[in-house]
Amino acid sequence: MKLKRIIVLFALLPLLLCCEGGSGKIEVPPPPVVDPSPSADDPSGGGDEQDKPHGEWDKNRGKVVTPSGEGWTSQTVREGITFYAFSGTDPVTKLAQNVCAVDVDLSNDKYAVKLAYSSPSVFTSAVHSKYNAIATMNAGYEAGSIFIRVDGRDKSALPNISIGSTGVRNWKSEAGFFADGERSISIKAAEDLRRPYVSPSQDEMSAFIRNERNFYLNSTEKNIISSSPLLIDDFQPVGETFINYTIGDWQSLKSEEPQYHQRQRHPRSAIALTENNHFIMMVVDGRQSRFAEGMSAKELTQFFVANFNPQYALNMDGGGSTAMCVEGLGTSDTHIVDVPINDNKKGNERARDTHFIIVAK
Repeated sequence: MKLKRIIVLFALLPLLLCCEGGSGKIEVPPPPVVDPSPSADDPSGGGDEQDKPHGEWDKNRGKVVTPSGEGWTSQTVREGITFYAFSGTDPVTKLAQNVCAVDVDLSNDKYAVKLAYSSPSVFTSAVHSKYNAIATMNAGYEAGSIFIRVDGRDKSALPNISIGSTGVRNWKSEAGFFADGERSISIKAAEDLRRPYVSPSQDEMSAFIRNERNFYLNSTEKNIISSSPLLIDDFQPVGETFINYTIGDWQSLKSEEPQYHQRQRHPRSAIALTENNHFIMMVVDGRQSRFAEGMSAKELTQFFVANFNPQYALNMDGGGSTAMCVEGLGTSDTHIVDVPINDNKKGNERARDTHFIIVAK
């Protein structure tokens, strides 16, 4: 038996010496090089999804996009702050749309992005005037459904597990806006996203809300407001898949049900952050036939990707709450640049308790 082992060892010795290459260590061959360039079969970037660490949307990294083309206009509000407006047939929805956006370069230290809180609620134009703001936009849903912290003080700690008296389980705080009150801003999810969105069961609901609440309470930022749905998460267009389009009788759902609420075309308010450190506030008018049809969450996501390519984007309270003011623009008395519609009346503002404001430092 020993003789057989010796014979086998002598037979393997040349092979072992060859593999060691004289260094005393076995060399491991390098991994194969994967060509990242697009192929005809896979225009998204080559390889399977698991080969691309950030998925198909990774192709948008490093790509600066600003609105341009038919229907778009732009003008400088101040150095580092640009106002964009779109009016016409939008290529995403293929419908008439009216859109306004303010783009703030956060590298400019002349400005601060703040969250304003008012109790009782006030019009967007009143907040704009009160703070002598450069730009102002409505922010959060009803306070009982979200988390609000302003200048380090918690104004609402996501108290309700259902939305008002509707009985609909609260879905409005899956992600939030976080800021130091100056120029440091982030948009991040409170927990793993549900896509398509499925409401927690009745038994799960208390724990679900408690986990979201604790996430915001344990965050150290001085200014926080939660909202939903998250539209873009590190370039991933998660707003496209919020709705479960296999639900057939969705129009029979309550208006606050997420599968109804975010499938409908509405006026929209949203915020975004780009990879090159720009903060965007955007309003989409709606409920105005042949002028402004509004967008669903999926369409809003696609519109953002096509025209701004943000790294993160979050839907805020819309509908009759949607309103934006910009200094030197819009109507002379209010500086409202879009066409709000509240209680089916054009130009009619709705009082809100939270607003985003851009102010000079």
